[in-house]
Amino acid sequence: MTQKHAKIPPRPAKIIKASYRNLIIIFSLLAVCLVGAILYFALAHATVFITPNYSRQNVGFVVQVVDQKNGQPTGLDDQRIFGQVLETTQEASQEFPAQQVESNASKATGRLTVYNDYSQPQPLITKTRFASPDGLVFRLIRGVTVPANNNLEVEVEADGPGAQYEIPAADFILPALSEWRRQYVYGKSTEPMKRETATKFQITQDIINQAKSELENQLIAQAKDELAKNLADKQSIINDSIATEVIKYSVSEQPESAKEKFTVSLSLVVKAVAIDLTELKKQAVMSLPASYSQNGALTKIDNDSFTYDVIFLDDNTENLLAQIKGEYALSVANVQINKDELKGLSKKEAETYLANLNGVAQASVRLPFWTKYLPALVDNINIIINDQ
Repeated sequence: MTQKHAKIPPRPAKIIKASYRNLIIIFSLLAVCLVGAILYFALAHATVFITPNYSRQNVGFVVQVVDQKNGQPTGLDDQRIFGQVLETTQEASQEFPAQQVESNASKATGRLTVYNDYSQPQPLITKTRFASPDGLVFRLIRGVTVPANNNLEVEVEADGPGAQYEIPAADFILPALSEWRRQYVYGKSTEPMKRETATKFQITQDIINQAKSELENQLIAQAKDELAKNLADKQSIINDSIATEVIKYSVSEQPESAKEKFTVSLSLVVKAVAIDLTELKKQAVMSLPASYSQNGALTKIDNDSFTYDVIFLDDNTENLLAQIKGEYALSVANVQINKDELKGLSKKEAETYLANLNGVAQASVRLPFWTKYLPALVDNINIIINDQ
């Protein structure tokens, strides 16, 4: 016989009451909001870019140079560096040209052809007068006799000084002859009368001083090349420290001489301070007063702005060779930003606020794409200073 199994009735479905369902939905929504809030506060960061408004100032410094022969390359106190004084003697003699002065002769000169169409020779004494159509008189330089029915070329000179005698080619009469005789004896020029240009040489004190300065600069340049051979590692010669002493000087000609050339002889003792310029700048910056770095001040140093004044020191007990006084340009900006003032502001409000702060030249704010407001947490506001 086949045994039949009895059917098992299905379990009834659980019925959730409406009040419990609403409560679950509310808790789920709250959880989503909480996660969203957490993500918002975790990811919502604002970046504030600030370009400071720098003001340029000159800062002075004093650094002592200690003889490197009596010390070690490390361990110096602040505002002291090691260095050395280098010295050499240079001498030379050089020829220089005198000053050239171009001048016109005071009286115009020229050549005439004197015609004698008469049957007898015509003698003309020195300083015989020849008159141009304008009445300007020229005088014969040397006496001559013009052969009969012939002509002769002669030299004449203006009767007076000045440019008015520089006349073009013209016909000339001889005022001393009778009117009848003038028709037979007369002069003609084929070239203008002119004042000759003369070149004179002059040696003035200014020319001598200029020559001496030129020769001195040449000797200093030679000395620098010679001194550079004795530089230690990383050392340079401070150009402003170069000192010269003239031990011999002479000029071959006296002032106001009319010679074409003159010779200057010069002998110099040249000395200079040699140091590590990088170390000098480092010590100069280290001596910057603390007031420049207080209250969050920003500073930028112009490394190309350093200038120096070197004073050589002799006969001291501290092995000091020189004292370097100088200055350099420093750009300073003071930007004080209170992040609490930025919390919750819109991008536009924040940029307006920042632009009105002292020491701020430009300001911009970058926010995530999903918000228009800065975070409420100051830790989520990042300040970036643009030093460019």
